[in-house]
Amino acid sequence: MATSRWHKLYSSEVAASPAVLFALLSDMPKYTRWLPPSATFAGTTDVEPYPVRLGSRYRDGRPGERGKEWWGTVTGFQPPGSLDFHQTIPVSQLRAIVDVHIHYSLEQMDGRTQVTRWHVMDITMPILLRPLRRLILRSFDDEIVRTMRELKEYAEAHRDAAAG
Repeated sequence: MATSRWHKLYSSEVAASPAVLFALLSDMPKYTRWLPPSATFAGTTDVEPYPVRLGSRYRDGRPGERGKEWWGTVTGFQPPGSLDFHQTIPVSQLRAIVDVHIHYSLEQMDGRTQVTRWHVMDITMPILLRPLRRLILRSFDDEIVRTMRELKEYAEAHRDAAAG
């Protein structure tokens, strides 16, 4: 088995306050109000303790679908400025384990918020299957871009309602 590391920064300016964005990102059981389901995400369940705080555990992906769900932990919680997650995701088709660290930074600038997501993954898989690593990377990249877009669109359309 070989392990490789991949990381990428994603960034977006959002016309909403850091507090509104932090509330959306930290209220994990309610993600589906702003993040429609996809092939890899159907919701977040079993969040304990709730409301979300440092150390909260959760089930993510497509909970209840064997091989399409995983557990995660909130590893950083500093409202309204940053939020961190850790997940270990099995990709059985490729005999891979993806160890994921996510860091959101929310910085207010001129009435807008700079949302930065730093995504770091350690991918462990058989060396013979390593050329297929790009399939894992593409899947994550597509989902992260979608998540950032949906967060921005929802927060800007519901700025006042999202604060409450």
